[in-house]
Amino acid sequence: DDNHYKLVAKESFDFLISKIFVNGHLKVISNNGWHYRHDVSLDSIGGEQPIDIGYTIIALEKFYRLFGKEDYAKKADIAFSWFLGDNHLQQNIYNHCTAGCYDGIEEFNVNINQGAESTLSYLLSRLTMEKFKSKKVNVKQKMVLQS
Repeated sequence: DDNHYKLVAKESFDFLISKIFVNGHLKVISNNGWHYRHDVSLDSIGGEQPIDIGYTIIALEKFYRLFGKEDYAKKADIAFSWFLGDNHLQQNIYNHCTAGCYDGIEEFNVNINQGAESTLSYLLSRLTMEKFKSKKVNVKQKMVLQS
């Protein structure tokens, strides 16, 4: 509850999401190489993993709950759509037939392994989105009551 820490966390998180949300799409920092401080773009394609998407969604929900910034809600929806084909391959990462999740995307293909980490990342993301939707209503109700 210390405002100084909240400000530092918000500035850091806003910096990160300014790098990974580009033109209405999510492109996490690839595990292929490094992203250096003054680089403008994320040139590496591929090496995107569900765990990065999952943690992004969880963080967006937390920051939305703390700050009530509508942009966090929009970005959470965009991030979740990555699992459903809104990625550079335009391929589903969540497998509707097995209820599992592929292990990620590379430059030209989906990694078709379906490990526990990836599936849990999807399930945590989905649960967070459901929780997020209910909290979004609660935050809006609070804002109406306060005004």
